[in-house]
Amino acid sequence: MDPGVDGRRDDGRGTGLTRRQYLTALGAGGLVSSLAGCGEPNDIVDSPQVFGYQFPYDAESVHLGPWSASDPLGFYPILHEAMSHKTPGQGRRLGDVVDSVDSDGSTADVALAEGFSWWSGDPVTARDVWIEDRIQSFVTERPTPDVELLDDYRLRYEFDRPLDRPLVLSTVASGAVRTHADTYEPWLDRLRDAGTEDERAEIISDLRGNSRGLQEIADEGLGCGPYELVEVSINRLMFERFDDHPRADEISIPRLWFPVVQEVSIENLIKKGWLDGGNGLLRNERGSPPEHLEQLARFRVNSGTKLVLDWRNDHLARPGVRRAILSALPVDDVVEVASWGEPTRLQTGLAAPGDRRWLPEALRDKLHEYPIEADEDRAAEYMRAAGYTRDGNDRWRGPDDRLATIQMGTPVWNNFVSASEVVSETLERFGFDVSIDRVSNTNIHYDITNHTYDLMLWRFDGWPYSVYDVSSDAATSIGYGVSGPDEVLSSQGKPVEPSVPETPGEVDASDADRHTVDLFDAWRDIQRPSDRATTVDAISTFATWWNDALPDIYLGTSVGGLWGNTRDFEWPEYDSDTEYGAAGPGNQPVFHLLKQGVVEPAADE
Repeated sequence: MDPGVDGRRDDGRGTGLTRRQYLTALGAGGLVSSLAGCGEPNDIVDSPQVFGYQFPYDAESVHLGPWSASDPLGFYPILHEAMSHKTPGQGRRLGDVVDSVDSDGSTADVALAEGFSWWSGDPVTARDVWIEDRIQSFVTERPTPDVELLDDYRLRYEFDRPLDRPLVLSTVASGAVRTHADTYEPWLDRLRDAGTEDERAEIISDLRGNSRGLQEIADEGLGCGPYELVEVSINRLMFERFDDHPRADEISIPRLWFPVVQEVSIENLIKKGWLDGGNGLLRNERGSPPEHLEQLARFRVNSGTKLVLDWRNDHLARPGVRRAILSALPVDDVVEVASWGEPTRLQTGLAAPGDRRWLPEALRDKLHEYPIEADEDRAAEYMRAAGYTRDGNDRWRGPDDRLATIQMGTPVWNNFVSASEVVSETLERFGFDVSIDRVSNTNIHYDITNHTYDLMLWRFDGWPYSVYDVSSDAATSIGYGVSGPDEVLSSQGKPVEPSVPETPGEVDASDADRHTVDLFDAWRDIQRPSDRATTVDAISTFATWWNDALPDIYLGTSVGGLWGNTRDFEWPEYDSDTEYGAAGPGNQPVFHLLKQGVVEPAADE
């Protein structure tokens, strides 16, 4: 169809309105009235010139920014240009806004591409990225690399030691360009001028609570992606192609709309066919989607869900008890009830794609496979071997005659609650004394960071450069928080120099058939630049130890996917489903496809 004189299609049904005027005229009431059940074709919903995607937030309370307390992680990537993209089971690829990342020893030079601009018209420069890095150095408690602004488009990072390239990229190019320098520089000035830690803490608190709202983002042009936010209402957001973006000519779909789903369920919008694409699996959505919505790809990702174990609980400190817990649990049922993908068959600390990429087949064949179906007989054998006996109430008591007690926590999210009920009821029935708390969203960060509970359902990041980082205290990783080679235990009582069986997978090996490994040294081997054989050997050391010791218990590897409207849009053909999983920050593969211009209106429009 031919555009109007101003470059916009006349969709006003003969009224002479421009597309933007037409969309605005529908206003807040347009969404509500259409959802009421009008069966006629709708110029937004049914047009291949407009792509619909959910906005599962309260549009009025959302505030965007790297340090915002209400930053919409599943939405902000559509606003900004990604510095890199990840594909499940593969490495990180630089985005178009980054020309190059060159590392030499402990130094890395980052060159940004020229030609990108903010919607306001200001050029995207290295100063935008430098401002974010400098503010982050004040906000975080973890060490950050020194960063120098070399010129308008180049930065230099200095690390405290040489890093392997995947770690370099994840440090200097894992996010998006989202901090407009002139907007955030006053915050940096305040942090620099603060005379005390209390003053800095107060400024950081202000920063978290005073980030820009959606309307301010639109009015001030504080995005730099190929789609510009042009309308914000309580019921929807509208985007239009940003003509000054370097990829503007490649963008085939001129407009995006994001219906707000606070009042209308996502399932209802899917059933009505109001959404043209989404992440995940359609089968996990309630209701019956229309025929033109099809599952386009399905792939394992590098993350999942696990039980975080605190070894300061005397029972969980015993390997036999940890193995008994895993054996007693119906892992397959837990994963199914929570829709958590595929049950973990090989406990290594890696997600399934990482197992295949990093562990030699000969090692994978040797590692111990724990059951994914409940095996109470095997679990009881582990308990007895650990010195436990059942009392008159059929409860397990340890070698010191203490009751096997576990305090468990779970987020209040529906799938976590459902899974926690299966876990707690199974362990209670098996003979543990289990108490469980549902942790509110306001307390979850504190409780998971401070390991308030013996057993906690949480997510994991199963990529070796994340999960095996012994310096990180993040619960999604190994969670050690070890700062130097002289530390013996993590804050949760887990050893830095554990023993592993001489033959991988021999979990019953005697002390004579074991040797000690240094996890801190192994992490250094992963961290530093080295040949693949050295890196694989270090990763294999961690995997062998994890398989034997079960520092945490993995339940399921997440299965991602992508579904879309195949009636009104043409989707790209790839050699592998995982190519559909390519995504920048926020893990939004649909956004990636839209922003690359590879989803097109149907040819017959």
